[in-house]
Amino acid sequence: MSLQALIRRRQRALFDAWVRDPLVQVQVEHPEALGRLVFLDDFDEDVQTGKAGRSSLKNVAIVQKPGNADENASVWVRAGYSSYQKAWLRFVEQVYGIKAAPSDLAGYNIDHLLNKARSPNKAGFIRIEAINDAVNQAWGGLFERAASNPEFSANQNRLRRTMSWIIAAKLMDQPPPRGPNDQQGIARLVQFFNQNGLAADNPQRGLTDMLQFAYKFQ
Repeated sequence: MSLQALIRRRQRALFDAWVRDPLVQVQVEHPEALGRLVFLDDFDEDVQTGKAGRSSLKNVAIVQKPGNADENASVWVRAGYSSYQKAWLRFVEQVYGIKAAPSDLAGYNIDHLLNKARSPNKAGFIRIEAINDAVNQAWGGLFERAASNPEFSANQNRLRRTMSWIIAAKLMDQPPPRGPNDQQGIARLVQFFNQNGLAADNPQRGLTDMLQFAYKFQ
């Protein structure tokens, strides 16, 4: 299996998990909280939180349980930890037996699913995944920069965050609208979510509310 195929499988598995349950975690306060928060409905003694290679648990943690690794294994890094690309590559080798180099990630960024600037004092642990390079840069230059405004109280205090419409769009290679007034761009995303099992969740309102809130200080 190629690394690119693995990336696409993991992206789809995480997106599908979020469609089933919107309380998919992307940030926690400490590795000790990972097991119960990642596996909210089926936590048991088989869930393990361990090291990625020789990295300290103070910086990197892998949480997993038996079964499909695309669904049951993830890697998390302290928001202030700089070697997160290496951490993801170690995770892939440790969990899937695939030894890859940074050059194998051409076209992808290893991304904090929640912008690390939104973690208070960069103290939380954030899930990382491979994201399309161009899509990731587009979201980072627009929504994520606005959403990281330190005036938002959540960016000063919240150490637990769940997946959002924005994170899900980025995960599934969907580029951002140009802003909260880009009705055509929002409509494109709404259509994508409607076609992927989320029509009943009112993606129009969810996306519009998130964009308007993020840009309120712009």
